[in-house]
Amino acid sequence: MENELKAWQELHKFYMYNNYLTKDLAAYLKVSPRTIQRWLKGKTHPNQEGLSLIKKYLRENSKREIPD
Repeated sequence: MENELKAWQELHKFYMYNNYLTKDLAAYLKVSPRTIQRWLKGKTHPNQEGLSLIKKYLRENSKREIPD
């Protein structure tokens, strides 16, 4: 799970600089933007279901291919 979290953090950083908004992901996951920030800082971690939803969101909202 740690490797998946690191991969997601890198994807998130990339998409943040490409018109990707944390607040949109937070709304999709039904969590607060602050929760997303905690995940990025490594203070807490999304569960396995959350990681799957994050990947799904990125695939649906990206023109780039997101690996599984």
